[in-house]
Amino acid sequence: MSKDFETKIITEKLDLKTTVMYGIGGMGEDIAYNIFYMFFIFFLTSVAGINPAAAGTISLIAVMWDAITDPIVGYLSDRYKGNKFGKRATFILAGAIPLGLFVFILFCDVNLGQTAKILYFIMINIAFWMFFTIVDIPYIAVASEVTDDYDSKTRMRTSVLLFSAFGQVILTVGILKFMDFMALQGKSDVLTWKIIGAVLGTVTAIAFLTTAVALRGKDRNAIKEETVKNNQSGGFIQVAFKDAKDLFHIKQYRLTACMGFLYNVFLGVSNSSLLYFLMFTCRFDNNQIAMVNFWPGIISIMFIVPMGNLIVKLGKKSGMLIGFIILFVYSVILCFITPSTFLMMALLICLCLASASFWIIIYAMNFDIAEIYEFKYGKRREGLIISLSSFLTKAGVAIGMWLNGIVMSLLRVDPTVEVVTESMSSALRVIYAGIPIGIIFVMIVVCSRYKVNKKNITELEQALKLKKDGEEYSLEAFKNIL
Repeated sequence: MSKDFETKIITEKLDLKTTVMYGIGGMGEDIAYNIFYMFFIFFLTSVAGINPAAAGTISLIAVMWDAITDPIVGYLSDRYKGNKFGKRATFILAGAIPLGLFVFILFCDVNLGQTAKILYFIMINIAFWMFFTIVDIPYIAVASEVTDDYDSKTRMRTSVLLFSAFGQVILTVGILKFMDFMALQGKSDVLTWKIIGAVLGTVTAIAFLTTAVALRGKDRNAIKEETVKNNQSGGFIQVAFKDAKDLFHIKQYRLTACMGFLYNVFLGVSNSSLLYFLMFTCRFDNNQIAMVNFWPGIISIMFIVPMGNLIVKLGKKSGMLIGFIILFVYSVILCFITPSTFLMMALLICLCLASASFWIIIYAMNFDIAEIYEFKYGKRREGLIISLSSFLTKAGVAIGMWLNGIVMSLLRVDPTVEVVTESMSSALRVIYAGIPIGIIFVMIVVCSRYKVNKKNITELEQALKLKKDGEEYSLEAFKNIL
C-alpha cells in the first residue's frame, strides 16, 4: 500500500460528521473549564462571603491536587485495552454525568463557618476536577487516534474551538443576563447560582455524552496496546515515571509544555480578574459587560473556521506567534487606556481570536509530539502526553488565580465596597493588564525556538513506517526535532 493511498483511506474515515460530533464535546469542555476560571472566585467572594486570598488559595489547592491525578488518568487511558466504545470514549462516557453534577454543586453555597466552608469548597473542587480530568484527558487524546493526517488533527481542534465559542457566549452573556433577570424578580444570589450551576452542569454532561457515543470504537489503537508486563519490567508507577521522563527528554515537548504553562498562568490572572476590571476600572454596568462579551464572542465564532484554515496554511508555529503578539499588544493598550465599550469590544475580539488560535494549535502540537515519542520509544502515549500538558496548564491557571487573589489582597482590592477608589481601579489595571505583559513576552521567546513543522513531521511519519516494516530510513530531514 502506498503512502498516498494510506493517507487517503484515513482521511476518508474522518468525515465531516465525525469532526462535528467530536467538536460538540468542546462546548461541555469550555463550560466546565471556564465557568470555574471566570466565575468561581467571583462566586466565593461575592456570594459565599470568602475573602479573595482564601478564595485564591482554595482554587490553588484543588487544582494542584487535581493536576497530580492528570498523568494517572492519561496513563490509564493509554493502557486500557478498550471495549466496544474504545479506549478513550469509555472514560468520557463514565465521567460525563458526575462532571455535570459537580458543576452544579460547585456553585451551591452552604451555611457553614468560614473555616468549614473553605474546607468544604476545597473538597468539592477536588471532586469536580477529578471528574473533569477523567473526561477531558481522553477527549483531547482521542483526536490523535482517529486520524493520522497532519492537517485533519488541526481541523478537529478547530471544530472543538467552534463549539467552545458557543459555550463561551453562554458563559459571558447568558450568566450576566440571568443574574439581572433574577435580581429584578427579587431572587437571592444563592438561588441564582444554584440554577446557573444546574443548567450548565446539564449542558456539560449532554455535550460529552454526545461526543462519547459518536466516537464509539473509532480510535484505531483501542485494542493494540500491550500490557506492561509484556513490554516493560517494573510496576505501574515505575513504568509511568519512566515514560514521563522519556517524554521530557524531547526538547520540542519541553517547549510546548512551557508555552502551555505560561499561557495558562496568563489565563488564570486574566479570566479571574476580567469581571473586576470591567466593573471597577472600566466602570461598566452588567448590561455593558454583557454587551462587550456578547459581540466579541459572536464575531469570533464567525472567524474560527477561517482562522483554523489559515493556521493550516501558515503552520502551527507562525499561528501561535501571531496569537501571542496580539495578546501582548492587547495588554499594553489596557495598561495605558481605560477603554470605551466599543474599544473594549474590539479588543476582546482580538483576545478571543488569539485565545482560539492557542487552543487550536497547542493540542495539535502535542499530537505531533506523540509521533516523535513513538519514533524514539516505540509506544503510543497520547494520553500521557496530553495529561502531563494538562498538569502544567492547570497548575498554571491555579497559580494565576492564586496570584490574582494574593495581589488583590496586597493592593487592598475589596469587591464588596460600594464606592470604588482610584487606587482600587489602578490596582485592578495592574493585575489584569500589567502582570500579563511579562508572561506573554516569555511565551513569545519560547515559541520562537519551536522547530516542528509539517515537512519534518511528515518525513518522520514516513520514516516511522519504514522502521516498523524493518526497512532502512534516514534521520536527516527531521533530526533537529528528535
